[in-house]
Amino acid sequence: MQTLKEEIRKRIKNAARIKFLEKGFSNAPMRDIAKKAKVSTSNLYTYFPSKENLFHALTYSTFQKINKLQKNFIETEKAIGKEQFFDQVSKFVAEPIGDLIKNNRVGFLLLIDKSQGTKYETFKDDLIKAIEGHFLEHIQSEKDISKEDMKDISVIHIIATNFLEGLLELARHYKSDEWIDSSIKALMNYHINGIKAFF
Repeated sequence: MQTLKEEIRKRIKNAARIKFLEKGFSNAPMRDIAKKAKVSTSNLYTYFPSKENLFHALTYSTFQKINKLQKNFIETEKAIGKEQFFDQVSKFVAEPIGDLIKNNRVGFLLLIDKSQGTKYETFKDDLIKAIEGHFLEHIQSEKDISKEDMKDISVIHIIATNFLEGLLELARHYKSDEWIDSSIKALMNYHINGIKAFF
């Protein structure tokens, strides 16, 4: 009986992944997920008491992994220094991001692109702000620019946004692990060279 319950849970989660990717959280009714999973809507609610709970079950581990990556990036940079970190950005940033997308592609897409209406709906903007802040910190320390002048470097927001959008596009159009690895390295080099123009 337990095996059957686990099988139903997996069917529900698989159906939810498909529907959330197709329509986003807000536009994917539980009845559509139940129909796709071949269970009654009432039975679906037995396994997941709310749509938010179901979305959380699909994305929470990816959410934790992204937060851990951010923390690791900062700690590694502090430990080895900014210059060495930038010189080895492929190793310290591109490879871990590639692993994240290879192993958590759907969770990444759901969190960043399909979470409108959930507690994660600001996660994309929060990531962009974090990336932007990191880039600005590098520029300020290298150029000795005042905090007031830093506010005028709005192009950094565009660069940070484009970087995250680039990762989203790669996750959407995933072809193979090798393709992801080489594409992320190319994306990183493109953005790092752009940021270096400010140094």
